[in-house]
Amino acid sequence: MKKIVIATLSTAVLLSATSCNKDFLDETPQSVLTPAFLQTPQGVEAGVTGVYSGLRQIYGNDSGTFTTEAGTDLWTTGISASSGLSDYDNTALTPINDGSHSFIWTVCYQQINNANGVLKYGPAATGMAPARLTQLLAEAKLLRAQYYFVLVQDFGDVPLMLNFVDSPTKDIVRAPMADVYTQIIKDLNESLATIADKPAQPGRVTRATALHLLSKVYLTRATAIPAGATADYTLAAQFAKELIDNQTRYGLALETDPAKIFEEGNENGKEVIMNAQFSGDATFNRIDGFTFGGENVLGFQYRSRYDKMPNMARDVNNGRPFARHVPTYFLENAYILNDASGNPLESGASLRTTDTRYNKWFTTVYRVNSPGANAGRTTAVVGDTAAWYPGRQLSAGRLAQINARPGGSYVVVQPNQYTTEYFPTMNKFDSRARTSVNGFSTRPNIVYRLAETYLVAAEAYFYLGNVNQARDYINVVRRRAAATGRATQMEITSAQVNLNFILDERARELCGEFTRWYDLKRTNQLLVRVRNTAYSPALVTRASGTGFTAGGNYGSNAATNIRDYHVLRPIPQTEIDRTSGKITQNPGY
Repeated sequence: MKKIVIATLSTAVLLSATSCNKDFLDETPQSVLTPAFLQTPQGVEAGVTGVYSGLRQIYGNDSGTFTTEAGTDLWTTGISASSGLSDYDNTALTPINDGSHSFIWTVCYQQINNANGVLKYGPAATGMAPARLTQLLAEAKLLRAQYYFVLVQDFGDVPLMLNFVDSPTKDIVRAPMADVYTQIIKDLNESLATIADKPAQPGRVTRATALHLLSKVYLTRATAIPAGATADYTLAAQFAKELIDNQTRYGLALETDPAKIFEEGNENGKEVIMNAQFSGDATFNRIDGFTFGGENVLGFQYRSRYDKMPNMARDVNNGRPFARHVPTYFLENAYILNDASGNPLESGASLRTTDTRYNKWFTTVYRVNSPGANAGRTTAVVGDTAAWYPGRQLSAGRLAQINARPGGSYVVVQPNQYTTEYFPTMNKFDSRARTSVNGFSTRPNIVYRLAETYLVAAEAYFYLGNVNQARDYINVVRRRAAATGRATQMEITSAQVNLNFILDERARELCGEFTRWYDLKRTNQLLVRVRNTAYSPALVTRASGTGFTAGGNYGSNAATNIRDYHVLRPIPQTEIDRTSGKITQNPGY
């Protein structure tokens, strides 16, 4: 894979658009953008669309989930790991071998430079409506802030590049994290002042995006630079509250049903604040799937090996089973309703029925699609049950009943039988409109949505000591998730509001949505939770499942391997070498 790095940014090609339509952000081939071209209306449009293109690369491929969800309390090692990120493997998670973060670094700085080109030369564009130019410059500033927010959370001090680089240079050093946050906030505030309330096209960032991102940035900076924590928490609460209180101005609202959020065709729905758009054009999506690029494989990351079960074959509907990330017992059990003391209020078949998110966002039943496959029954009926993950241990009597079923038994995988191949599958990103069994998705991937704004507000108010306001915001999200007639049971009291509950609620609502590693780091809980095997189980060999031979292990060595310095990612060695050591390495690597 070709890498475009900060020391050679003159080679960067702006993936851009020469035209667009009213339906989506359309991208077509364009040669290298020159300063002269960037001073034309076509060049400004193309340059900004090019800056958007990096979102596909960050929020769609293997690196997107390995850098944000792997190695946390929610997911454990599947059948394929990368760069030691799942289990903090100290021989793999190195400045040389960590390809995921090297890729993130490269993409972010390429798009930052693209934004810098637009911001430097775009104001001189002639023949463009002033309002349109103002809007595009605001979008470029917001996106530059977004890329820097990713970088500063991953790496801490990073080079702060605000000028367009059009020739090779080694004169690059890391800027203090405080300076990077200052610039992020400056970009966002300037964008906030002029950007449109609603997107002209799906995929465009808006004033709502700026408000949400400002609230997250202030919340995150408060921990990273605690000297100004109280003021930052106040601003985080202020911006989140402004968005919540004025959501109709921005055409936003919570979906009434959690299932609707990730319904195919609703990726630009009323709850979505920002997403990454995709297309089927291999020129821009790099859709081979075997190198980090712009392909959308998010739906495959969390899918188990259903295709190895009796009477099942891989198909478009069920997806390509990468089986990268296995839900931990903690995540699965987080959806069980508890009382204020943490005692379960559900048991047996009623488990996870009050909070509907688990059964809506996780696939637990597979239907026969290939009678006789994998030593199955040729008499199996298409559409009948092929496998069931009940989420609890079944009694001997219930298992006997299934085995004696008149239509034939089916596979039952109980929690003590989960492996790296067989586990309940998160289905938020399933894509049934793909053109082939192994084809990649063109669904937009949600990056920010309104439910998170409520949870950001709750966290900020909690830190400010206003637990009643925090409770109210959390309860809005929890009531939406309640089964019919059980909204009251889902509500919490002020006494239940604490950091652990906030993190647990973020897990229930946002699992898989590019947030978890950052959430744990921001709250200083990454080391605490990963080291606690009650959250992330240690490496344990599990028993074989019923009706098939299950191989592999469930769990990882994350608790054993993680070190204090893993709260920052390694600076890519290529960047250190290309600047002759002016870019320095993070401690521990």
